[in-house]
Amino acid sequence: MPKTPETGAQILRRAARRRIRPLLGGSGALSVWQVCEALVPVAIGIIVDRAIIPLSIPALVISIIGLGLLFTVLSLGYRFGARLCNSAREHEAHALRVEITHAALTAPSLPADRTSGEILSTASADADTAAASFQQAGRGIASVLGMITAAVFLLIADPVTGLVVLIAVPIGLIIVALPGRSVSVRATAQLEAVASAGRSASDLMHGLRVIKAMGGEPWAVRRYRTTSDAAAEAGVATGERTGRVAGLGALVMSAVLAIVLIVAGLRLIDGQMSVGALIGILGMTAFLTEPMRALADIVGLFAQSHGAADRIARLLTSLDAATSTADATDTLAEAAPTTRGTRPSVTTTESGITVTGWPTNGEARELTTTGGALTCIVSEDAEDAAVLLAELTSHARILGPARMLVAPHDVDLFEGTIGSNITMVVADDRTEAADHPTGHPPISPEVLTASGVDELLDLVDGGLDYRIQELGGNLSGGQRQRVALARALNADPKILVLAEPTTAVDAVTEAKIAQGLCRLRHRGGDQATIILTSSPAFLAAADTVVYRPTSGPLLIGRHADLLETDTDSAAAYRDAVTR
Repeated sequence: MPKTPETGAQILRRAARRRIRPLLGGSGALSVWQVCEALVPVAIGIIVDRAIIPLSIPALVISIIGLGLLFTVLSLGYRFGARLCNSAREHEAHALRVEITHAALTAPSLPADRTSGEILSTASADADTAAASFQQAGRGIASVLGMITAAVFLLIADPVTGLVVLIAVPIGLIIVALPGRSVSVRATAQLEAVASAGRSASDLMHGLRVIKAMGGEPWAVRRYRTTSDAAAEAGVATGERTGRVAGLGALVMSAVLAIVLIVAGLRLIDGQMSVGALIGILGMTAFLTEPMRALADIVGLFAQSHGAADRIARLLTSLDAATSTADATDTLAEAAPTTRGTRPSVTTTESGITVTGWPTNGEARELTTTGGALTCIVSEDAEDAAVLLAELTSHARILGPARMLVAPHDVDLFEGTIGSNITMVVADDRTEAADHPTGHPPISPEVLTASGVDELLDLVDGGLDYRIQELGGNLSGGQRQRVALARALNADPKILVLAEPTTAVDAVTEAKIAQGLCRLRHRGGDQATIILTSSPAFLAAADTVVYRPTSGPLLIGRHADLLETDTDSAAAYRDAVTR
């Protein structure tokens, strides 16, 4: 597995390596454009000396044809060079967005200092800014070659003027490049402030309905205004520093041009050059302003790209560290499950899951689920259940959804149809729409029945094509839970873990769902199902019930048998599951 880049410089070098072909092609074509731009004043000077002053019509015709060819090559060079550099930029920005999104989705958990809003900002704004370095690189290489062409011509036309350019221009470029580091620091601070504003906006939009219901709009506005103002101030600071660099570049390059013009004028007065050479030198001097200013701007823009790449590298490193920590923890748990105190260890078998390291009264008990069985786990301590769910979730992220899927208690629905929320296929995807006229793959009737969605479809217009609003706002809590349950069942994983999937559903519907889910998961014969719940309907349908009290032995058996057991733990179990 390729090593995750740890710095912005490594991000940019890797990007250059994997886009080397369009980058070289674009830089070459842009260089042709810039060299042709540099030759335009040379061509005009030659035309003056060879055609206009001697009044030669044939030479003038040939000169016009040559000038037309020069401009044709010039135009085509810019056209294809810009196209290749833009292609490299867009493809690299896409690759960075996909890499960031994949790292965030596959990491066992997000780092504590990272939120979804910040990751969204990094995957969009930072990725685009970092990838813009391809445009800067292509234009920078072309500008340097244009300046070299100008210097060579000046050396040939007048060695003294050429030497002035060769000495003054590098000095000017060094002076302009010196403040580049400060621009990078400012740009990084700006991107972090924008990410903070995005994080705040994401949080506020997620809880917008609650804010409106509680009358908290003024508080929300003040909170977002604070973060937005900070982002604006950071943007102004970056713009100010970038403007200073650009101004310094313009000043330095103007001074260089003034020196060149003075030297060329003195040489003309001494009669050491022709009129055509003077025109060429003046035109070449005027041409030099474009690549010089471009290089001055590129320094600031590249510093911004480097700052964005630094943020991407830090995010990828933190996500990679989270994944590595989870893998190491899982390996340690398999090797020494009883050394983790009260934190359980989860390992998978061919037919199910084994949970170890669950000590009760000093004695560690092992729980093994088997394929084709439905196991319900009841924990007297909510924190204990949360720890187990976190371990199961971490393990599922490593295995992948086809092998193991954990459906959390919190329901997240997305804008689209009921069908697209169940199949997780975007309704307007062209390929899927072509394969499936309904906009989503077919859904098994058994899945709809087992989740209780079949009753929901009778209550809404359009059935599976019924449009769901943002966050499922036009569905009740129980209806949202049923759609989320159908989504988990439709995924059909080998191991399915559910956490209180029907707390917002009435008792009659819950009993129907419990029976339907049990039949559906038993049908495969090798699929293990674990449900963390205290619902009597699911407990009664389960093949095995596990009760973990805060003190006392771990109880394992069928629901009816545990209810009839005459022990203190069994009494606690009856209290926990009685509604």
